Amino acid sequence: MLRRLAAVLVTVILAPIVIAQSENKSVQICAGSNIPYGYVVVGRVTTEQCRKFVDLPERDNTLVIKRPAAREAICEDSPYPGNYAVTGRARSVACPNNANENYNNALIIERFD
Repeated sequence: MLRRLAAVLVTVILAPIVIAQSENKSVQICAGSNIPYGYVVVGRVTTEQCRKFVDLPERDNTLVIKRPAAREAICEDSPYPGNYAVTGRARSVACPNNANENYNNALIIERFD
């Protein structure tokens, strides 16, 4: 009985998390790669796999991309689909910055239909 209750609780608690992750899944690609249409850059990280490209910097050599939600914060140099508009600016620790803490390095985009 206790095992069954624990299994039900785990299912009820984790099911929304799994659904949210699958809808909001991000992918990593090496900087300098083509960003697929419909994807936006939501961050930069450093990975060992992308260090093999000599012309890329040691830091922030990997782009974190995903399909945008209805409202999304993206890195300011990211492309975005045509059915989105920029509605604001923000500061994101996931995006590259110029060491100025007052600099907003991200755009807020919203989908319109």
